[in-house]
Amino acid sequence: MLKNILYAVLLGVGMAACLSQQDNPDDETAGEPEEFILPETTEDATALSDSTLFLVAEQRVGNTRIGMPIARMRQQVSGGLRLTDTTLNLEGAPSTAYVLRPEKEAKGLLIEQSCDGECKVWRISVLSPKYKTAKDIRVGTTYGELQQVYKIRAVTFEEGNVVAQAPDAGMSFMLDHSSLPAEELSRLNAATAPKNLPIERILVY
Repeated sequence: MLKNILYAVLLGVGMAACLSQQDNPDDETAGEPEEFILPETTEDATALSDSTLFLVAEQRVGNTRIGMPIARMRQQVSGGLRLTDTTLNLEGAPSTAYVLRPEKEAKGLLIEQSCDGECKVWRISVLSPKYKTAKDIRVGTTYGELQQVYKIRAVTFEEGNVVAQAPDAGMSFMLDHSSLPAEELSRLNAATAPKNLPIERILVY
């Protein structure tokens, strides 16, 4: 099971890397994004300030849940948030995904879908420190702080990424390892990973 979780994490990393290439205007798979923005109202502004909207939890982030129909996700975008369609490339095949972020902010959530008849939310990548867990873990939190509040089953280095796995919480945490010598990466595990490594992405599945 741990192997399957790791495969899912690394698959998402590759898909997210494809997303970063969408900024290239020469990318043939990148089209003009379709945006869904609800009008701002007093009620919407209140909803946006609600801390639960930015809560990262098992199988959900805010009011976006794993397994939720994509049509429903579109309908419940709160005022002050922007939902943009994007295209990821998975092994050469295009796949639709969604970027949900607060207006005027560069980062938010990357929402991936699976379609077997009806398209549903499959996995969510948290890229912004605005979102946090009930235990105050967010992008930028150190590995040492993460260890204190979540059980880390494994830390692995695969395909250029260091991933701390917390399957009991339904999350994995990608760590920024740019400060580490290359020769140390293959020897990392949950006990030896430096405690000062910051989280750069949270995967919810």
